[in-house]
Amino acid sequence: MTRCSAARAQAGFSLVEMIVAATLLSVMVMAVATLSLSGTEGQEYARRLTRATEVTQDLVDGMRLELVSCVRPFGNDAEGTGNLALLDLDGAPAPLGGLRLPVIATTGSLRRDTTGSQITGNTLFFTKLAWSDRFVCTSGRDYLVDVYRWVYYYLTPEDGGPAAGRSVGLNLVRVVGEPLIDGSAIDAITDAADQAEVLLHFYHGTPDADGVAHAPCQVVWLRGGVPSATGTLREIDPTDGSLSDVPLAASGRPDPWRVLRSGPEVRGELSYRHHSVATNFAPANQGVCRFGVMSAAAGGFPHGFEVQVAGPSSARQVLLRLVVASTQRRGHTAFAPLQVIVDVRDL
Repeated sequence: MTRCSAARAQAGFSLVEMIVAATLLSVMVMAVATLSLSGTEGQEYARRLTRATEVTQDLVDGMRLELVSCVRPFGNDAEGTGNLALLDLDGAPAPLGGLRLPVIATTGSLRRDTTGSQITGNTLFFTKLAWSDRFVCTSGRDYLVDVYRWVYYYLTPEDGGPAAGRSVGLNLVRVVGEPLIDGSAIDAITDAADQAEVLLHFYHGTPDADGVAHAPCQVVWLRGGVPSATGTLREIDPTDGSLSDVPLAASGRPDPWRVLRSGPEVRGELSYRHHSVATNFAPANQGVCRFGVMSAAAGGFPHGFEVQVAGPSSARQVLLRLVVASTQRRGHTAFAPLQVIVDVRDL
């Protein structure tokens, strides 16, 4: 080795070499950091996507399981809208404007709507069997009477409601009505003393023939009757077990008729889970409005909750489609669409 080469070796790297090395190192650090950040964001998005799927599945499963005990789905007709007007929503979250019950397509099938031929709704209202009560009277005769509850799922605006550029702003509310005694079964009790005894048993919530005590019941409901017709709703008089076609002043029930809620507090199913029903303003890939005709009138229709009811009463089907979006604003919006068809009874 020459004396000049040895001197350069002892001097170390030149300034140019240091700059090149530092630049290469910076590029490598940035590349590693970018990959790490992308991986973290990807994991976070996957977590939110999984959570949105879990929430959607839980809600749809709950509706599906309740519909298994359905005895009458309500549609957009005099019976459905009349009964819905009687359901007590005082103090509950305000319904979104433009809510619509589905039209029951008794001779049709589940399908996509066209303008002028629309059956899709964005709210679900039905009657479910709460329990069957068998009671033995002092006469020795026993009677089996069903008890029902109305169940209503509807959309309510939250955090400003639906707005352009936002996929979120809607909550899903579930309201359950007070127990209603099957009027047909009560009318079938021809012995006046037995009928009064059975009605007082319901009014006071005394144990049935199996020793089970259920919630007290005050109202007898004739399933399928129009609410405005006399006898569709009747109240039990606790003094003698008779039935009144008008609310009794002494009972404190509201007049006109009002089907009370089973509990005083009602909350949405989604906001506490940091999720929302997807709005009409969601991107097309979220799957909102697959069956209904989209509208911006009132509060908008249908948003990410679509309901159809079709088929004859002996083979009624209910279609549920729910699209839920995460309200956690971190990068891409996580969402989950889910659709099921449930066979229901319509007695």
